[in-house]
Formats: sequence, structure tokens, C-alpha cells
Amino acid sequence: MKVEIPISCKRNNIQSFKYIARSSMRLCPQTRPHCPAYRVALLLAFGCVPITQAATLEADPQRWPLPSRASPVLRIDTGRQSHQITLAELESLPHYKVRLKLIWGERGTFQGVKLNDVLRRYGLENSRKLRFSASDRYTIEIDAVEWRRRDALIATRFESSEITVRQKGPLRLLWPDEADALGTTRGMLWIWNLTSINPVTVE
Repeated sequence: MKVEIPISCKRNNIQSFKYIARSSMRLCPQTRPHCPAYRVALLLAFGCVPITQAATLEADPQRWPLPSRASPVLRIDTGRQSHQITLAELESLPHYKVRLKLIWGERGTFQGVKLNDVLRRYGLENSRKLRFSASDRYTIEIDAVEWRRRDALIATRFESSEITVRQKGPLRLLWPDEADALGTTRGMLWIWNLTSINPVTVE
């Protein structure tokens, strides 16, 4: 599924709900339960979106254990070169952490690396738009204004342990400063089971 967030969508209004519900319901029945958009749509539909609080990233001085997984967890295609990136390669970047309480019941400290640091390392920092894809076929195109104006986290760990597939890992894209907007279309920017990042050609 490909989803593109229209900037005109406003928070917590009927137009936003209709958009997110319409987009998410296109998913096949096998995929829907794993899609952030689908879960947010359900929460909105039944009026049961809990209150969450925005948070900011902090440098994590804790020494992380070496990853147990040696196979690649992220593919980045720059248009000129394709990178198959392991967890160890990702975690060689500066470490950050954030404590979150999310609307689907998770509460604790997520740890990982800044999206901006990853983009700089692999030459995508000047892209105007990027396509983010997940293992469950969820895909979304995000404009540069989103990641340049604040820090998103590619989470690799939860409470110091590697994030399993069952926990929506091994990689998750989080926007901590918008945790309080998860019950809106903005929640579609949060990606579970992230597998690839690719530039989008803008005409």
C-alpha cells in the first residue's frame, strides 16, 4: 500500500478521519492488522484514542551490546548505489533514546539512531522526498520538510533489547515530538517493520 499524507489534512477533524480510514481500509485483510494507519483508523472510529505526550530525543551514553543479528535489516537505494545495512552498521552511528507511551499500549524507552544521521551517511540528506517501505507492504512517501525540521528516530532497541519482528521490528520509524498526534493522520508517518528507504523523483 502506498500512502501520501496531504499537507492540507488537519488534526482531529472529520476530513482527516475519512482520509485515514479510506486509505487504510484498502489493505488486504491479512495486512490490515499490521498497518499503523489501520489501527489508528479503528481507534478513531470508536473514539478511544488515549492521550499521549510528545517527547524529545536524548543522547544515550549507555553502551549497547553487540547485535545478535548479522544479516542486513535495511536497504537504501540512492539511485546510484544500493546499500544493504546491518544492525551493527546502523548502531555505529550516535545513539539516542526516548521514553514513550504509545496509543497501542507500549510504554518504555526506545533506543536507536537519528533518521537524519542515516540519511547523511548514505547520501540522501538532500532528497526532496523519500519512500519508506515496510515488510508488510506498507509504503509511504514523505516530503523532506518532515525530517529536516525535527528529529525522527530509527528505533533498533526497546528497553536495551533488540526489537523483534513480533514487536514490529527489527526497525521502527518514530516521530517522538508528535507522539500526541498518533490518533490523527500524522500517525501514518510512524512505520513498523521498516525495511527500505529510497529517493522519489519529483517532477
